[in-house]
Amino acid sequence: MASISKVMPWLIPLLLIALTGVAGYAYSQIRYLSLPIPAALGLFTVILPLITGVSAQGANTIIKRAAKEEQYQLTIPLIAILGFQLIYETVVATLALTYILPPSSLNCGLGDGWQQMWVSRNEKAVKDIQNAFECCGLWTVKDRAWPFSRNAASTCAETFGRTRSCAGDWRKAEQMTAGLFLLVAAVVFCINVLTLISLLTSSSRWAGWPTRLDDESASDTRRSTRRFIEAGDAEESYQDEPDASANQDRGPIVAPSLLQNDSDNAWQT
Repeated sequence: MASISKVMPWLIPLLLIALTGVAGYAYSQIRYLSLPIPAALGLFTVILPLITGVSAQGANTIIKRAAKEEQYQLTIPLIAILGFQLIYETVVATLALTYILPPSSLNCGLGDGWQQMWVSRNEKAVKDIQNAFECCGLWTVKDRAWPFSRNAASTCAETFGRTRSCAGDWRKAEQMTAGLFLLVAAVVFCINVLTLISLLTSSSRWAGWPTRLDDESASDTRRSTRRFIEAGDAEESYQDEPDASANQDRGPIVAPSLLQNDSDNAWQT
């Protein structure tokens, strides 16, 4: 656990930067290949590592403050941060998973997306897909392929010499992109768990030192008090003068007066 605490301060920022790069690449694939994945999911995944870093720093501050003050007063803010992170990661992972499995359910989204591009005559989007995978059309080489033609079949296969459609490769690109989003969410979850363990471990160690010091100080105080009481009892047991109650029982005490002169030298009661 100590080795994890030493590695975490520089390992986590590097992982978060790498995850941001992975999410950014996946988001660029959505835009470039016109994948039927919501752009909002890509944006949420891109900022997920950033939010993780901010929330981890906030949790670190709360735990360190709890180690110095009363821990139970800060439980609710800490739970709120961790709960927000858990909900955020769960939503991203769940949405990403719907664009991975099962493969047969993705055909509807692919067909709707291609149909929208064909109806709107978005030649650039269809052309980029066909050039990226060296294919023509969606389900067949003549299915709404670019170059568009309303009254005749597309000449994409004859023009570019391509013999396969784009559905299979386009679906794989969608699954890979969604898989990257799922990977980012899963790694971020692991980072949060490791960060929480590291913070709780370090805070417990720091919080335990004052407690041990206080216990030792209290023990020293009790020992000093015990020695003082024992010394007081010993002094009370030794008396140079007789007890006053004993003198009362014995009656009046006869004591010589001070010698003023020879004529006044007399006993007094």
